[in-house]
Amino acid sequence: MGLKKYADKLIFFDHLFGIIPFPFPGFDPELAFLFQKEKTEELVGIYKKERNNRSLTEKKFSYGKDYIFNIRPANSNSAVYSNYILSSFLLRAPEFADWINQTKTPERPVEYLLDRANGFINDIECRLQSKQDKGFSLQCMAVFYKGFYDAFSNQVYGPGKKRKFIELYLYAQGIIYSNYINSLKTALQQARLTADEQIPQHLDLSGQINLLQELGVVDFLKSRYAGLDALSFENKLAEILCLITGENTDQKKTVLQLLVSLNRQRQKQTAKTVENTMHQKIPNRDVGERGKLNV
Repeated sequence: MGLKKYADKLIFFDHLFGIIPFPFPGFDPELAFLFQKEKTEELVGIYKKERNNRSLTEKKFSYGKDYIFNIRPANSNSAVYSNYILSSFLLRAPEFADWINQTKTPERPVEYLLDRANGFINDIECRLQSKQDKGFSLQCMAVFYKGFYDAFSNQVYGPGKKRKFIELYLYAQGIIYSNYINSLKTALQQARLTADEQIPQHLDLSGQINLLQELGVVDFLKSRYAGLDALSFENKLAEILCLITGENTDQKKTVLQLLVSLNRQRQKQTAKTVENTMHQKIPNRDVGERGKLNV
């Protein structure tokens, strides 16, 4: 009785009695409550219970004497009431990162789960567009899809008036399913990135020769076979480099051409370094304040 704010009364009522009066189905990636008749019948039963029970917003209890705790919203509080119930349904969603890790298997990887989830959404879209079945099941799909689409397009603003429990549940399930698909997409991207990181990066022949030169292998071979004549020296050097890189020996000519090209690059780089060093050693001569050269 001391609570003045309506939102505080909702929280207190929920803490004492539970604001959601019926057991609703939990998260189901297969959406059986929309596609399986016996599961949809459970929602029909909940709908009938709510429709025939006008006292869902009040609880009678005794504390010295009998009391009635009533949270039936006035028109000004109807949106607050519906949004609180919606948030209660949303809080029942699993932590999808952990849920996906526990659910995926080699036979049912993340990609399979994502394809299956998208398939259910495509099926719902087709049924809503065709409107062949205008019964309770299609109405449930329409509310579910509204929540899914609002979450997908980042336009979840919440109900503006009092809504039935079944409506808020279905709308919340649509939001949760959108989050589920987004989590699957994130998990799939992470799995692909991990797979890409595990793929060994192979150097081409030019890269391998360059690496061998940087490691000093080429210089070692040149020193090792320096006593041979020029033709034998080139042939021996190219043959050993082909063996190291795994190339066929008919690639000896290509290997030698790469060596010549890399040597030219090294000579140019060496010349440039020497030139820069010489410039740095030349003193900077400027005319001082008194007309003398400052060295």
